[in-house]
Amino acid sequence: MSRVVADNTSSPSPVRDCVPFYDRREVAMEMSRADACVSPTLGQLLKRVGDVRKEVTGDETPLHQVLDVSDTSSVEPRSLPFVLSFSNITYSVKVRRKVSLTNFFRRQPAGEPDSGETLFSSTKTILNDISGEARDGEIMAVMGASGSGKSTLIDALANRMAKGSVKGSISLNGEQLESRLLKVISAYVMQDDLLFPMLTVEETLMFAAEFRLPRTLSKSKKKLRVQALIDQLGLRNAANTVIGDEGHRGVSGGERRRVSIGIDIIHDPILLFLDEPTSGLDSTSAFMVVKVLQRIAQSGSIVIMSIHQPSYRILGLLDRMIFLSRGHTVTVALLQICHCFSPTSGTRFQITRIGLSLLSI
Repeated sequence: MSRVVADNTSSPSPVRDCVPFYDRREVAMEMSRADACVSPTLGQLLKRVGDVRKEVTGDETPLHQVLDVSDTSSVEPRSLPFVLSFSNITYSVKVRRKVSLTNFFRRQPAGEPDSGETLFSSTKTILNDISGEARDGEIMAVMGASGSGKSTLIDALANRMAKGSVKGSISLNGEQLESRLLKVISAYVMQDDLLFPMLTVEETLMFAAEFRLPRTLSKSKKKLRVQALIDQLGLRNAANTVIGDEGHRGVSGGERRRVSIGIDIIHDPILLFLDEPTSGLDSTSAFMVVKVLQRIAQSGSIVIMSIHQPSYRILGLLDRMIFLSRGHTVTVALLQICHCFSPTSGTRFQITRIGLSLLSI
């Protein structure tokens, strides 16, 4: 599988001008020969990426793998391990309130300025010591009630908060993950779909490829990447359909969401963050979206998403879960699907085995 990673020590030119492709399988084979028992550190990965970057020309890029959503056997096992760890993630905001002391003693006429206002400020903790880890090939879901801090945790891990406002550590393969590198190797899919309604699905992805892929990459190679991505997202039948809007009929809601995901993974990121990707979708469309995310994860990416009410079918696609309540970690769960066969009825069924680790608040 090919990856697009920018050189962390290069000049501050636009990312799309200097981002190379490299073969993860070749990297894994060489690193496994050096040390088969220890996971590669982030420094080793970046050094190898820098070496490969010098060998790759603008017209050379390995073909991306076309994934069939319905075929699980077509996914190659991940070869280069990535582990994203986060510990003691804390985020607080200051709440300011104005309290008028004169209103306690007399009734103030309307329009008269209040000279007895006193400003009180307090601190509200949105996230309190959240810890966990996510691995490549798996989907980690952040769950909880409304206002529990799901979206805030996703934003904190994706470095979308104000600088210095989030406390804690985020590391990739045991080394601190810098914000500049995180922007290059990650992608963030918002909850709302912001698409051009007059463009088709293929034109939308091609538009994203022109901006996010290197300029040195030929147009034919970009078209190959877009065509492979269309098949990976299961959008072949809707490739020539316009996105549409309220006044013009276009693709369905689930297809729109998959197009939004495709725009952000056009450069094949290592980390993929999603803020409630199934929100507003019916059960079938939501299942198809998460199924596509499972294929993306199994192709070598780390997928972290927030979800509100997953169905049983979606629950069977998840690998790790973090339950939040008022900014605290309530439960960390590891899911495992057991495929069983009933000899009496001759039917096959699945049992979801959940390992829970209860944490004290």
